[in-house]
Amino acid sequence: MKKLFVLLLLSIMAFPTFTEASAMKSIKITEATAVFNESQKVAVFEKGTSHTVMKESDRYYYTVIGSDEVKFSKKKAQVTKDEPVNWKGTHPVRAKTSAQVQIVDRPTTKAAVIGQIQPNMTIQVQRLKGNYFPIIMGGKTGYIHKDQLKIEAGIPVLMYHDILRNKTDNNTSTLEIEKFKEQMDYLKKNGWTTITPKQLENWVTKKSTLPKKSVLITFDDGYQSTIDLAYPILKAHGFQATSFLITSRINRPNTVSELGMIQTQDVYSYQNHTHEFHMYNSYTNMSLLQQESEAAIFNDLEQANSSIEEILGHDHRVTALAYPYGKRSPQAIRALKSAGMTSGYTIDEGNVFQGDSLFELKRQRIHSSMTLIDFADKLEGM
Repeated sequence: MKKLFVLLLLSIMAFPTFTEASAMKSIKITEATAVFNESQKVAVFEKGTSHTVMKESDRYYYTVIGSDEVKFSKKKAQVTKDEPVNWKGTHPVRAKTSAQVQIVDRPTTKAAVIGQIQPNMTIQVQRLKGNYFPIIMGGKTGYIHKDQLKIEAGIPVLMYHDILRNKTDNNTSTLEIEKFKEQMDYLKKNGWTTITPKQLENWVTKKSTLPKKSVLITFDDGYQSTIDLAYPILKAHGFQATSFLITSRINRPNTVSELGMIQTQDVYSYQNHTHEFHMYNSYTNMSLLQQESEAAIFNDLEQANSSIEEILGHDHRVTALAYPYGKRSPQAIRALKSAGMTSGYTIDEGNVFQGDSLFELKRQRIHSSMTLIDFADKLEGM
């Protein structure tokens, strides 16, 4: 018993204890301090700058730069009475530093330096505003001049829903056919190659290469417009696309039919968007893929897979899922793998990079208020 107590005491001493910042703190840096990830120095916070702390151990405060958790010494910071602020970004752009990069407090040439990021670091900034990329720094927004960063584009996965001839509502998820054609024309004119989910998987896992300008075009929900309006444009351009189907709705009004699926599989790879589990509880802010058991989710995914494969023939393999509302859970991912599927697509914004989790793949939402310049920026990961 004594030996067990000693081992327990040693284990407690060996690892830091954490206090989760459910009550997040605001702190001020008392002298310039190095900032680390788990293994190396990544940045420097300047004296006098303020940050929001998410959690702390006995030695370190933890915050965020871009989208990465970092830590710095508690000895060089003091708690303030300021209200902690939101530290999450919404439009991630992946960039790399070639030299030491300065972070300033305003997007102007007369701004004050509030920190630096080390050379050869991969960071997440926000979409370009003028000549500066905003970056989340522990609850504060800093700015990095565009000339100091090299953007890593990755591969865009475009997310569409319904295509309309004439738009009469304010639903940004629906897109006018003229805008869709304009976007497809842009892809064709600028040398983009359309790919399948399986090709993207092989690239992410470094099993194969892809042309530099590769794009995966996806549609969610299986609207009839994907066949009546989008299909002729895609076919005329020689493009491929992926359609994620809610299989319990096949043959219903305004959704794809079995015959339509068969006739358009030269363009579309038909994949899984659940059978009957495309539901969301607004009170709990959870989808069925978060609430239901692993067994129930597995059964629903298997039913959707079987429905598609029976319609298109058993040579057609369903390997990809688009999570309804982008919401997933550990049990959903386990069920996905058990069902023999090899990738899952979110609605988290951003491009896909080699080494990303195949079950947390990001997409770029395409909406009706976008300009063609916005569309081009999304392709480039901006």
